[in-house]
Amino acid sequence: MAISPNIWRDCWIIRAPGADGCSGRYVVAASAGNMMDAGFCSWDFYTKDVRACHVEEGGAVTSSRTVLGPLRSDTLYRRSALSSIMVPENRLWWYKPCGPLIISTATCQKGVRVYDIRDGEQIMKWEVQKPVLAMDYSSPLQWRNRGKVVIAEAETISLWDVNSPNAQPLLSVPSSGRKISALHINNTDAEIGGGVRQRVSSSEAEGNDGIYCSADSINIMDFRHPSGVGLKIQKLGISVQSVFSRGDSIFLGCTSLKSVGRKLSCIQVQQFSLRKQGLFSTYTLPESNLHSDHVAITQVWGNSNLVMGVSERTACMEDLIFFLVLANLWLPRLSIDLSPCKEITSENFDTGINCGS
Repeated sequence: MAISPNIWRDCWIIRAPGADGCSGRYVVAASAGNMMDAGFCSWDFYTKDVRACHVEEGGAVTSSRTVLGPLRSDTLYRRSALSSIMVPENRLWWYKPCGPLIISTATCQKGVRVYDIRDGEQIMKWEVQKPVLAMDYSSPLQWRNRGKVVIAEAETISLWDVNSPNAQPLLSVPSSGRKISALHINNTDAEIGGGVRQRVSSSEAEGNDGIYCSADSINIMDFRHPSGVGLKIQKLGISVQSVFSRGDSIFLGCTSLKSVGRKLSCIQVQQFSLRKQGLFSTYTLPESNLHSDHVAITQVWGNSNLVMGVSERTACMEDLIFFLVLANLWLPRLSIDLSPCKEITSENFDTGINCGS
């Protein structure tokens, strides 16, 4: 079987026990977007044997390229559908792994499914109450830990218990009619990595289960509260595309308008403090480095020393940009072109590989 060379968008290295009970490592690659051949594939990190390959109904596998190695005849290949119709252009497929499981859904529909990355078997499926929300860059599908999943739906964010074969709703956080533009959930069972992508400890996540941004506020979620929101911080004059939370800090990848003779779109990362409940620092690319084709910071990470963001350009290109926190300094020599596909081999990244379309 061959896989389209443009299908893969996200890639993770996952640690999970194998059939013999011993700890194993798996590479999981998944599409994220509106391509017709959306799906995921997993293989053994050491042997490169493919363990599972799943393609959604309505997509065809047409290219001659094979991922890392040919599929063995006994590899479990599954094709299924969350809907019986062809995938419309505005439907975005999302996949998110945690431990041995990977969860999938598509925006603008209600079906959610969970698979085992070790053999591709479907573990559970259910429907949320409202269609899954479409955001420009944030995933509407995120893990809180191995037993709980957060799903952004139209007009609400829902928390689900997936410890049993039948998913159970635990909490619903209404958006009060405001458009949600970005979402980040602190996953205490995420893969252990170095740098800014370290696993969030339970103590760090206490009172801060995640962040979602609406048009006028940053909402810090606390699932111990009946409302699901423990704190709101007002924001003005910016449009948020991505968000990340670490300890006391919230990092927003955003654009703002600067009026100097004419209106210009300014791309920046804003850092907010939970303790101060307000803006702490702003990191802006110098205008000389802001070409007209830069449109948004689609991903952002940060800690006390370094802030990183992925800047998207209109010509299907991406840059990885760095800011030195203590000096509030942009580091141009550490800007990396991620297009069309480059490996990120540093241990600072638990996502491992970022492939442009």
